[in-house]
Amino acid sequence: MRTRRRIALLLCSAAALGVGLIAFPASSAAAPPVVPTCNPVASTGSDSCVSGKVTAVSPPLGTALEPIKLGTRVRSVFSPSTDETTKVVVKYDDAGTINLAGIPSCPSSELVNKNVSQAWEQCGPGADGSPASEGNAYLSTGLGNNVSGIASTIPNGGGAVACVMIFKGADNTHITLFARAPANTSGCDNPATNTGGTTTVLFTGTLTQQPASSPYGWTLTVPNTQTADPALDDYYATTSRGSAFRAKCENPLKIQATFTYTSTPTDTVNGTNQTCP
Repeated sequence: MRTRRRIALLLCSAAALGVGLIAFPASSAAAPPVVPTCNPVASTGSDSCVSGKVTAVSPPLGTALEPIKLGTRVRSVFSPSTDETTKVVVKYDDAGTINLAGIPSCPSSELVNKNVSQAWEQCGPGADGSPASEGNAYLSTGLGNNVSGIASTIPNGGGAVACVMIFKGADNTHITLFARAPANTSGCDNPATNTGGTTTVLFTGTLTQQPASSPYGWTLTVPNTQTADPALDDYYATTSRGSAFRAKCENPLKIQATFTYTSTPTDTVNGTNQTCP
């Protein structure tokens, strides 16, 4: 019987410049913004980390809410190797807001077994409105002709590359997380024509708000991460779409994530606080 694969995932999305451990081939003409990597602190069990980046669409970030590129990167190092996560929860600073109203919906059921090109046509910028319910649910339109981000499969960052895309889910409080692995030799460029990969991984994330007394605002909860095959141990993405993602300058900008594991303790980690760009 196949051993269940383990994963540490996110979502929802990040913006950034930076150097990550996942690299594109030198021939790649373009790549999604890289969310700065993070390094789990070693312990006696599985370890996790989270990093985020907020960038104003028209820098610098001011004192009033304005459109941003919002992002997240989550990583895990599994110990023992048979460990796996069952849920990942990411909390974002209360200086930001998310509003998906008016954006077409794309539940994960619409993307089962689809490659990047097919997902781009079904629910992304290539959607042609046929059937009538089909529309552009892509939450990274602000990145142009590009995927949302990149993931890697086990072991711990040394596996294959997966192309990541983020869509609005079934309603205003859900997000569909898509990953296709392994990426072809051109990385994840040109999503409209990218037919590479053999395996599609899909998750549904739920958006909720923290109490007013919390230093955090919107929270993304991604359950059932243990179902991924191949497993993902490093996942980042960027969302930017009109005024759907907005923030204001508030130093520092905080991010926190909680990883629930099957055989080691739950791990809650804080990202490095970011100052306003």
